[in-house]
Amino acid sequence: MGVVNGSARREQTRLTRRRILDAATAEFVSKGYHGATITAIARRAEVAPQTVYFVFHNKPELISAVIDDAVLGVDATPPEASAWWEEMRAAATAADALVAFVQGAAPLLERAAFVSVVLKAGSLADTEVQAIQDKHDRMQEAGYRQVIDTVAAKGPLRADLTPATATDALLLLCGDSTYVQLRHDRQWTQAQIVAFLTRVVVDSLLDDPSR
Repeated sequence: MGVVNGSARREQTRLTRRRILDAATAEFVSKGYHGATITAIARRAEVAPQTVYFVFHNKPELISAVIDDAVLGVDATPPEASAWWEEMRAAATAADALVAFVQGAAPLLERAAFVSVVLKAGSLADTEVQAIQDKHDRMQEAGYRQVIDTVAAKGPLRADLTPATATDALLLLCGDSTYVQLRHDRQWTQAQIVAFLTRVVVDSLLDDPSR
């Protein structure tokens, strides 16, 4: 009986955490970091504000958990451990590797880009949020540099690009702000974004996109 009760409590805790994360994501995207409140998030999640504080302690920790959840997805898999990352690594050509990256990263951008933009805006006036933003930026840059190194091992980058500047270009083209501008501001569909980025990334980064 104790095992059953313990298992039920763990599942209830998981479901409560899931509801809070979903509610926080919606509230942050809707109201921005400073406009969102724990009370409003609790109301969306149908829990008491004290429950939100108990699980996440404060608003900076909550948005940090939200961005981590968006990046990792429901199965909590880091990009580097995902099937699409392995497909990129196994690709025969540099162009194929970039196509695998864009197509694989697109769902991640769909989940994370909007809350990432909220996080960046919130960091401008809050040092604690700035630390979270800096950590997120470092992790994204490190991941994108791994992509560039993988691609460069399969075919040459453009002559005017170093691995560092190619990483910068990839961060711009497949970054959160670019995605939000196309998806929200210009009302592009996800399919349009993927098709566009696939062409632009390959043409912009590779010495010979046909290779």
